[in-house]
Amino acid sequence: MAVTSEASEINILVVDDEEDVVEVVSHFLSQEGFTIHKAYDGEEALQKATPDVDLIVLDIMLPGLDGYEVCRRLRSRVETETIPIIFLSAKVEEEDQIRGLMLGGDSYLTKPVSPQVILANVKAILRRSGVEESRTLQVDNLTIYEDEYRASLGDKDLGLTLTEFELLRYLVRHPRKAFTRQQLLETIWKDAMMVTERTVDAHIKNLREKLGAFAEHIQTVRGVGYRFVREANTEA
Repeated sequence: MAVTSEASEINILVVDDEEDVVEVVSHFLSQEGFTIHKAYDGEEALQKATPDVDLIVLDIMLPGLDGYEVCRRLRSRVETETIPIIFLSAKVEEEDQIRGLMLGGDSYLTKPVSPQVILANVKAILRRSGVEESRTLQVDNLTIYEDEYRASLGDKDLGLTLTEFELLRYLVRHPRKAFTRQQLLETIWKDAMMVTERTVDAHIKNLREKLGAFAEHIQTVRGVGYRFVREANTEA
């Protein structure tokens, strides 16, 4: 059964020759509901920068074509000339930043930078470019209102706590993927102190009680943790 959202899915291309950087940035942005595509050099970036891409996070020091040249070529193509580009680079000199912006970059962030700052830039640029973020998730009669931090089954509001809401939203946005309790702790509770894996079990129990029969879609994976089992497609 499909998961639908009131806006089209937002595609972000992350380009960096450092695999760890790509994975960290991609993981953080995917948690926010963005669809992530990855490239590790300039040529691959040009191939994957299709008109369906809504924003590009672009490193400069790439093998082969560097980020400056990738940006220049994208801006010279009618089909990609308006895709927002955020430069993410270890080049910190003022002239490097000026060059990137003059070539058509929409923002220039220097490494190291926190994922939160990257996310803030992504959201700000998407707003300016007129791309709206997905705000509502629908699975059968379950509706998750992301901007209101609430969920309902049919006409009944579930009365979720903030943590229960975040847990449900995360599982629904990653259907069929099994998460360990530790992964859920690190994602939902982040830096909370004195939180154990039993906390995850307690919140899942409370969430299932509020979901009633719909709770059958949150499965326990023996020896691992939990997963949401509905097949998911994000639609306009």
